[in-house]
Amino acid sequence: MLPSYDRKLTVPVLVLLLSVATAGPTLAQKATPAAYPVAPDPSECVIDPAPIEEIAAILGTPVAVSAVSPSPFVPLASQLADPETSAKVVATLRQIFACANAGDPLRFSSLFTDDFVRNFFADVPLEDLLDFLAIPPEPLPENQERIIIRFGEVQLLPDGRAGVVVVLDEPDDPRIEEPDYAILEQVEDRWLVDELHEDRGVTATSPTGTPAA
Repeated sequence: MLPSYDRKLTVPVLVLLLSVATAGPTLAQKATPAAYPVAPDPSECVIDPAPIEEIAAILGTPVAVSAVSPSPFVPLASQLADPETSAKVVATLRQIFACANAGDPLRFSSLFTDDFVRNFFADVPLEDLLDFLAIPPEPLPENQERIIIRFGEVQLLPDGRAGVVVVLDEPDDPRIEEPDYAILEQVEDRWLVDELHEDRGVTATSPTGTPAA
C-alpha cells in the first residue's frame, strides 16, 4: 500500500534531520511514559538502527505514481484501541522523538514503514542522503529538543492501522502546541509510522497515560 501524504516537507530534509527529527512488549515497557509534557531523553533511543543499505534499497525500489491529486486529509471513522495496542503505538512515537532528540536518523527511520521512508527522504539526492546518514549521531542542544505535550486516545482504523493525535512543541514553530495526526501500521510485531498529517485541525482528546480533564 502506498499512502498519499498531505505533509510535504517544507524545509530541506537534511536541515530537518539535523534539527529534529514496534515496538514489541519489551520496547513498550522501556518507554513507559513519564508525565507530559516531556522532551524524550536520548537515552530512551534504544531501537536498533536501520542499516544504510536497507534505506538505499527502499529508496531504489520503484513505486507506482498516482495520477490523481491527493485529497485533503480527513481522519477515518474509528474505534478506541485496546490498552496494549495503545501502549505500543505511544511507545513507537515516543521512541521516534527520543531518537530525533538523540540526532540519530538511522534509529528513528527504523520505526517508519517503507512507504514513509520513501516520502520522508523523497526530496534528497540519494548520494547526499547516504553521506548524511553515515555521520555519527549527535544529541540536539536542549533548546532544540522536540517536546511531546500530550497524546490523544489511540484509535483503530477500518484498514487495521492505528491513528492518534500527538501534540508537539517544536522549536522552529512559534506556536506552543502543534497537533499532528500520526497513522501507524502493524508490521509483524511492531507498530511503525506510515503517515503523518501536520496540523489538520484535529484536537487531541484525553491524553494517554494522564487523567482526563
